[in-house]
Amino acid sequence: MTLAVLIPVKDLSQAKTRLAHLLSAEERLALAGIMLAGVLEAVSRLPAAADGEGLQRVVVTVHAASAELGRRLGFEILSEPRPQSESDSVDRASAHLEAEGARGVLRIPLDLPLIAAEDLERLMATIREGCAAVLVPSLSGTGTNALYRSPPTLFPSRFGPGSLALHERAARRRAQDVRLLPLASLALDVDDPDDVRELVRRAQPCAALDYLRARGIEERLARLDAPGKAAESRPATRFRSGS
Repeated sequence: MTLAVLIPVKDLSQAKTRLAHLLSAEERLALAGIMLAGVLEAVSRLPAAADGEGLQRVVVTVHAASAELGRRLGFEILSEPRPQSESDSVDRASAHLEAEGARGVLRIPLDLPLIAAEDLERLMATIREGCAAVLVPSLSGTGTNALYRSPPTLFPSRFGPGSLALHERAARRRAQDVRLLPLASLALDVDDPDDVRELVRRAQPCAALDYLRARGIEERLARLDAPGKAAESRPATRFRSGS
């Protein structure tokens, strides 16, 4: 039996469209690649096994460059024939891994710029206590920034607005041991300008922040916040899905 850590990666050339008012398409692609590399490197450093149980590291993607990066870091690659929603990608990959013998699958998103080894290790330790589901909330408390299920098809993924409540409700209908586990370094995912503001405000060293600062992100944010700009670039009602 194994545990699997699954990272879904869509076509990065289409990534982070909500940052279009701040970054060019080329810059958004570069930022997404930097964050993906950080997540893959953090997961690659997890111990390979505990108590005789193996650990699979898996990327599911349609994006050739992301697949190649994953291979270089020792990840198994599951290729998708066509783009899927994240929920579909995760659930198809989880069913595949369950059929191969995985007792549980942990999904982690690609866009966690502050991901830290100690929080990943705490998450894995919680999983190895034998719980059926672990949910790591997003910074807003409404999204799901990491999701563990055992068995991997215990309930369907519902990534998007309000996913934490949807996942928790589904988990508690099917299992008793369900954990909510807030983890600071996994809470911030970068999807929109407010997430970038939070990353800049924290000023915690990381490759994503270095990249953004090299491109004058503070000045760009100031221009975006100028009178008349904020209203035209932000929706009236904003949901932070987290993932």
